[in-house]
Amino acid sequence: MLKRLLQTDDSITSFIIRVTVAIVMLPHGLQKLLGMFGGHGFKATMNFFTSSGTPAFLAFLVIISESIGSLLILFGFTTRLWALMLTIIMVVAASMHTGNGFFMNWGGTQAGEGFEFHILTLGILVALLIKGAGRWSVDRQLTK
Repeated sequence: MLKRLLQTDDSITSFIIRVTVAIVMLPHGLQKLLGMFGGHGFKATMNFFTSSGTPAFLAFLVIISESIGSLLILFGFTTRLWALMLTIIMVVAASMHTGNGFFMNWGGTQAGEGFEFHILTLGILVALLIKGAGRWSVDRQLTK
């Protein structure tokens, strides 16, 4: 089972999408975990999620998946596991943003952000779930 989870080919395409999603998601995770990039940090993020009705365990998983999980995806270690976790998070996030329409709020004229970002991220994550981490990944080194 572990070998199947880590199995990947030497694809440069998987490497590119892996690094891309990690670079995009990691700052979001660091906002939640450490308060970087204008974020509120771990305690405030936990308070926000739990006060909104999210169980503390799930809030914790969101913070860890977006931060530590994104970092591990960057290195290509247990990529499919973290891609699955982020896929679940993005499905929930997209459903929460559907009321704001499709498009992001580039002009500041909407009540909130649309869900187009989530759809793009989901496409990348599903590709990683299918293909694995690809070239220059820890997963590939472990399964050679």
